[in-house]
Amino acid sequence: METTRVLKRRASAGDADALFRLGYRLAFGRNRPRNGRRRAVSYWQLAAARGHVRALFYLGCSYDHGQGVRRDLRKAMKLYRQAADAGHETAQYNLGFAYVHGDGVPKNPSLGVRWYRLAAEAGDVNAQRDLGYCLHEGVGVSVDHREAAGWYRRAADQGDRKAQYNLGLSYLEGEGVVCSPRWARYWLQKAAAQGHARSKVLVRRFAAQQHAAADGASRRR
Repeated sequence: METTRVLKRRASAGDADALFRLGYRLAFGRNRPRNGRRRAVSYWQLAAARGHVRALFYLGCSYDHGQGVRRDLRKAMKLYRQAADAGHETAQYNLGFAYVHGDGVPKNPSLGVRWYRLAAEAGDVNAQRDLGYCLHEGVGVSVDHREAAGWYRRAADQGDRKAQYNLGLSYLEGEGVVCSPRWARYWLQKAAAQGHARSKVLVRRFAAQQHAAADGASRRR
């Protein structure tokens, strides 16, 4: 790991990655100063001007959430778009979310789904889950329960509890997959173990049903 002194020397020569990393340390480092995010933005602006993709993304996040700068969704979306065009999957997801929900840009679910798909194919777990939801509900795209379940599974395999819940429901209702109470319970238990409230309710319901069935069987004997 390069020292801050070395990074500053490289940054003074215009090195975009050094500028980005100095900003990152100020924003997220262990000994970050109180005004670290504001100072970080200054470095990221310089790096972004040189085309640094991660700087574009983090600068977009800063404007999106008003951290270190005054909140400005139009600037945030412009920066996300630049990072997304360069292949940054989280920027692609953020842009997709904005279009699906009309947050900072005119609402356009079909365009949002296209950005979700790019991010999902690149491995972004949030995009995989939300693309699955759009396919399941027909948001910006035709309903396709089978493909929806496939994207839920990819996100669920990465540990996303909402995707695990949605996949559990898919198995419970036989939507896009063969109906299977066993697999429904498996995925719902996964989500419940991570604190997903509605999954916990369904898992308790499964347990109560099993207990009732076992109690009935013992009485028949």
